[in-house]
Amino acid sequence: MKRVLAVVLFAWLPTLLSAQVTSEGRVQDAAPPVLDGARVSTYRGAPSPVEQPLDTEQRKTTSSAAAPKVYRAPSVARSLRTSDFQLYDAGNTLKTDRDVDGYHSEFRIRFDADVSVGDALVCAKLYLRRVGDTGDWQLYHTTGDFWIYGQSGTDDYYVDTTLDEGFPTADYDVLIDLYESGSSGVVATLEGYDTSALSYLPLEEVGLDIPFGLTGYSIKGVATSFLIDDDHDGYYSRFRVTFDPDSDYSGDYAYAVVWVRPQGGAWIKEHTSDDFLIDASGTADSYSFTADWISGYPTANYDIQIDLYDAASGLLVASAGSERRELTLLPLEDESRDRNVGPPTSGGSVVTTSEEYGGGAIATWFALALVLLAVGRKIRAVHKIQRAVALRARRRE
Repeated sequence: MKRVLAVVLFAWLPTLLSAQVTSEGRVQDAAPPVLDGARVSTYRGAPSPVEQPLDTEQRKTTSSAAAPKVYRAPSVARSLRTSDFQLYDAGNTLKTDRDVDGYHSEFRIRFDADVSVGDALVCAKLYLRRVGDTGDWQLYHTTGDFWIYGQSGTDDYYVDTTLDEGFPTADYDVLIDLYESGSSGVVATLEGYDTSALSYLPLEEVGLDIPFGLTGYSIKGVATSFLIDDDHDGYYSRFRVTFDPDSDYSGDYAYAVVWVRPQGGAWIKEHTSDDFLIDASGTADSYSFTADWISGYPTANYDIQIDLYDAASGLLVASAGSERRELTLLPLEDESRDRNVGPPTSGGSVVTTSEEYGGGAIATWFALALVLLAVGRKIRAVHKIQRAVALRARRRE
């Protein structure tokens, strides 16, 4: 799926400069894992769900080509002019939150860049990284060129962004690299370690920020159990997810739609449950499904999204996803990859012979010859001592 970022830029400039949304960057990420369209899996729920044909429908999106993701290099080149520039401060504004879950699909980043000598024409690259990830920063926008005027406090730059795809529900950190236009190397960097305004931003892609059709529903506790890891590599081919749906209205029926995505990949619709009863409160109505992934699922860390629908109206009423640690970065793979490769079987008494030729074999025989020579010398020395003792005894007689 092509990720489109709707970006509006504002600056305190004589004219408004428009920015380009590009895939230009320094490091190109390897293609994310892709699930096989003919993948095979089974899902068993309680009560037993109706198995739906597997498809490659992509969650709440319409395009089908994935835009390449661009990442920041682990070590970036610095300009010789770094001492002349500074990112003085930054701020954020969290904007749209359609499903009122506390995670926003639209946000603003403001930053104030200064130069100590004269004025300067600069541009910036902005990156996001999910809190807790140890990978590289993902580029989400490159600005156009804009002027900064010495150490003025009135030339702040603003970037408004809508995340359309590729950003699961989570807390994110932001990093800003500033460049002097026409020169290579970063002149200044600002990130969450420097200011809290760039850390722990609750964000999600717009496809996950869908308003609920009815109020009064929720998904309370969620638990994930890892069940089978035959090759003991830490990735599981069988797992179970249990969640507790609640409703303000006793006796409602609902059904669940389960989506999965490999890290960096697209959302794939995996399973639709049968209708099940929701209690007003309590955990007696907890629903669980057990998944056996048989083939077509590459070894990766996966996110899971559970969408809860009212059975009578078909409206989305609640969801739980990668904002919960129980549903994010789950180490999974299919059975074809989860195979235990054991050592060869002995099969009883086995006699083997081998011969070696070349440098190693010569060295072995030479060493053996030295040992035999040493043993022979020791025997001769013992015999010599014995004869000397006998001769000394006869002389005494």
